[in-house]
Amino acid sequence: MNKKIISILLLMIFVFSLSTAAVELKDPWISEREQGNHGGMLISTLLGDPKTFNTIIAKETSSSRIIDGYIFEGLVTRNGITTNYEPELAKDWEISEDGKKYTFYLREGVQWSDGEEFTADDVIFTFDVIKDENIPTSSRDVLKVDGEFPEYNKIDKYTVEFILPTSFAPFLNNMTAPIIPRHKLHTAWQKGEFNNKWGINTDPEEIVGTGPFKLVDYRNGERVVMEKNEHYWRKDPAGKSLPYLDRWIRIIAESQETESLLFENGETHFLSVRGIDYRRMKQQEEENNFTLIDAGPTFSTNFLVFNMNPRNPNLEDEPYNYEWFTNLNFRKAVAYAMDKDTMIDQALAGQGSKQWSPVSLPNKVYLNKDVDKYPYNLEKAREELKKGGFSWSQNGELIDSEGNKVEFNILTNAGNNVRESLLNIIASELRELGMKINSNPVEFNTMVSKLSSEWDYDVILIGLTGGVEPHQGSNVWMSNGHLHMWNPVQEEPATEWEERLDELFINGASTIDTQKRKEYYDEFQEIIAEKLPVIYTVTPNSIYAVRNTLKNTEVTAYGGVLWNIHELYLEN
Repeated sequence: MNKKIISILLLMIFVFSLSTAAVELKDPWISEREQGNHGGMLISTLLGDPKTFNTIIAKETSSSRIIDGYIFEGLVTRNGITTNYEPELAKDWEISEDGKKYTFYLREGVQWSDGEEFTADDVIFTFDVIKDENIPTSSRDVLKVDGEFPEYNKIDKYTVEFILPTSFAPFLNNMTAPIIPRHKLHTAWQKGEFNNKWGINTDPEEIVGTGPFKLVDYRNGERVVMEKNEHYWRKDPAGKSLPYLDRWIRIIAESQETESLLFENGETHFLSVRGIDYRRMKQQEEENNFTLIDAGPTFSTNFLVFNMNPRNPNLEDEPYNYEWFTNLNFRKAVAYAMDKDTMIDQALAGQGSKQWSPVSLPNKVYLNKDVDKYPYNLEKAREELKKGGFSWSQNGELIDSEGNKVEFNILTNAGNNVRESLLNIIASELRELGMKINSNPVEFNTMVSKLSSEWDYDVILIGLTGGVEPHQGSNVWMSNGHLHMWNPVQEEPATEWEERLDELFINGASTIDTQKRKEYYDEFQEIIAEKLPVIYTVTPNSIYAVRNTLKNTEVTAYGGVLWNIHELYLEN
């Protein structure tokens, strides 16, 4: 062989060995669960098609639930059982004593699914994109502290730091934001083409992440197919790369009924079970080789919100509605009229819990269980109405002090069977108090517009998804928030108690000590329970049906079935 060719070959081998050594994983995560079987195909369902595979601009859960945590990962994650923060792409971090500087130490040798190494450059690039005002991402506002985007710097290849203008405890929660690959997207971003990248028609090979799976196929209205990321940084107890599963097919279902049918026919491995289906599916457990798991209350909420907005466009024609809704005795009367036992039995088929606080029931850190409660009692409701200046006509109609009959509309989103059922129960009880209630399910986007921008409504039954970090709800509870539903975007707090809410959320965000933060958020919950700008109803339980062949599952309300998908395996 020609000496020149031999030299070139030796040089290529040397370069290849250097590149291989450069991406040696020095900080693997090792599973402590039982050793599983490698291989197999998981099959589950999705409600609706994704709108994009670009995690930065994804606004819909139909997109994010496909990619976040499965294709893309953050520096930090939360444990699906404890909800505590855990290292993800960062192996560790430090917070300065004043709470203004966060230093993250990245795992060395983590690879993207195409084999390129993950480094600090990817982290810096991700936050460059999020900071860019030309990128339509909701992450930008969430990351701002006192209206300023944090400074962020690359210290070395595996270290980045963030410097905040002031101490901001929720910042660590923001570090769960997915990191994207610089080597795939930087050029498009520089050219102003980022917003058009990684749409649903993109070649799946172009979409790379650090997560346990990579996208291999998507067919509109049919399925999303993902395969194991062979470069994944998590390992099984034997040191072999996770995930155990080779393939994951997610069938796109048109309805919850279709999802249930697919599971009952044995075509999928797990299902989120509606309360109305619980009894029927309980009878099938043994025969169809699955287990029903009640993981307790979900983080979601359902509540009534009253229009107490002085900018209500109907105020000139119906000023008395505003007087009713701003009357605390009236709101207390409505609270006492909430028959939560019937709501659980009828709307949730017995699979639910009573909600009294704005903090979700399964929140292990911040839930205040000692807030004021209003057990169902129509006599107490009538007492509160009398205190508020209301009385009843000869034919039992409720009237205010000016003689106006109490009549108003309650909206909720059409097609949500649980809320429509709750609305019927609520309307029935309020009619027992002499109120004339017009219950009216409407299209969801119409309801949201009335609530958030038109301010044209009386009362709405709606809900929020909830979460672990209370500050994530600051847009709801602070007086200037766009989702401060009963009176949004206030220039100055309308009441002393709303001013106090603002103070509590500012203090809660700027305090690092968890116990002190809990004290602030405890008071916040007490104020909401006392002043009742919203009235909570019931929350469904998280119920899952899981095939007995799917192993290493530990189902929780927070993490669901898939929070540790890298450890799940199928029994042979």
